[in-house]
Amino acid sequence: MAKDDLIPISMINTLIYCPRRFHYEFVQGEWKDNVHTTEGKIKHERVDKPVRGRKERDKIVTRRQYIASENLGVAGYVDLLEEKKGKIYPVEYKKGKGGGWLNDKIQLCLQAMVLEETLGRKIPFGYIYYISSHRRRKVEFDDDLRSRTKEAILRARAIASNPNPPEPVHDNRCNGCSIRDICLPDETAYLKDQTERPKRFRLSLGMEKVLYVDSDGAAIKRTGERILVVLEGETIRDIPIIHVDQVVICGNVSLTTPAMQWLMNEGIPVTFLSRYGRYQGALTPALSKNSLLRVAQHKATADERFVLDVARRIVRGKLVNMRVTVLRRARRRKKDEKLSQAATRLSAAIKATDSAGSLDELLGIEGSGTQAYFEVFGSFLKDEMGFSFERRTRRPPTDPVNALLSFAYTLLVSDMVSAIQTVGLDPYVGFYHQLRYGRPCLALDLMEEFRPTVADSVVLSLVNNGVVKQDDFYQAAGGWFLKDAARKRFYAEYERRKNERITHPVFGYKLSFRQAMELQARILAKVIIGEIKRYEPLTVR
Repeated sequence: MAKDDLIPISMINTLIYCPRRFHYEFVQGEWKDNVHTTEGKIKHERVDKPVRGRKERDKIVTRRQYIASENLGVAGYVDLLEEKKGKIYPVEYKKGKGGGWLNDKIQLCLQAMVLEETLGRKIPFGYIYYISSHRRRKVEFDDDLRSRTKEAILRARAIASNPNPPEPVHDNRCNGCSIRDICLPDETAYLKDQTERPKRFRLSLGMEKVLYVDSDGAAIKRTGERILVVLEGETIRDIPIIHVDQVVICGNVSLTTPAMQWLMNEGIPVTFLSRYGRYQGALTPALSKNSLLRVAQHKATADERFVLDVARRIVRGKLVNMRVTVLRRARRRKKDEKLSQAATRLSAAIKATDSAGSLDELLGIEGSGTQAYFEVFGSFLKDEMGFSFERRTRRPPTDPVNALLSFAYTLLVSDMVSAIQTVGLDPYVGFYHQLRYGRPCLALDLMEEFRPTVADSVVLSLVNNGVVKQDDFYQAAGGWFLKDAARKRFYAEYERRKNERITHPVFGYKLSFRQAMELQARILAKVIIGEIKRYEPLTVR
């Protein structure tokens, strides 16, 4: 970092608590609220209201006072500055009952040192006020505490100058940490040292409540804290903003400027699909501040060995999941020779990925395995449902099953784009799929392992359970497409599948496919910056 960059004083507190968290929050710009941080904000609301030199009883108080020191290289706010009988001292508010933690003491001491420089007078002590217990703890600014405070500043600058975060602390400090599922201390330690398996992964990406709008001529509007979907002057949907994590627009649907600005301010992405279900693009909130990660990602694409290794693992994950799908069907048809042959061809393709010497060779291996899979895909469909499938066709899909597959893959791309952007990566710069203008290459990379497990599974469920029927499709532009009413049933099944829980093959804990999308993007990010040696695709059993 530049010498004249000022570090927020609160970040020095974070550094003492956990150097890795300091790096994520200060250097990478990553932040996530949880119950503890939200409670702290609520309890801190009174302190955050500025007050200048007001007399209260026998003291003069100032709240929310900004202070800065170029000499120390820090800046920030003093929660409360009190002057009593000629003595001035800072008061720092904390939500707990009282702990006397070193990180809180250093934060308070640093405030005093900046004030001393500004006011030209000695400040020998200050107070930490614990909101939960309504008690103050006096902190003496002795030589030892001042020395530790200066050392903390130097350490913060050293860590901030390194693009990679420190090693995970991997101890009790991780419990209750709001960025635990960004940091992934347990997962990182397990992949590096094969220590104790992590116990769980919680979703930091929202995306649990998706609003799909595909009624021709509809308009998405905002009123107060609610989203309205209006069609021909009638409100057909009225949803509180807290019930929306993503908006997917399909076809001729308008989005008003106030609604668009509001969605962006709330951090809610909007995905646009064509009338025929083709991905057109997305309206996303401000990019993650983690530009260092994106720079590392772009540099990694120039490393041929790295690119090939990641691409091999991506393809391997897809082929393994395809083989599992085939084997599951083969168990139901024990003497089906075609399924056995397809599984054998997929096994050969999986083995061949390890020795692929180029992306072109890998592309051929993937093509061979995918061909074997789709040659038997039609046998996965129940005969009595009246659907058939001969081969995979796109742009346009030449039969109803291909129409369902294309639509499922489109929704999967949009979900991967959102997950990737949440992590801070660039969805348009990938490793396996080659760069092309407007092509979300990294999203296409990471969705490969989810194609059989999520998208194909949704299609099979819709057809075999009779959720969609032959008359739910229409022909247009030389292809087959879903009718409006059937699309709504499709969305419901797609969301159900994403929320279905599986056991992670590496970490062993339960998580949903929705969570797995984000987790895989985070693991790849750590591979890119060198924290983890290799990418591990999500495979099912």
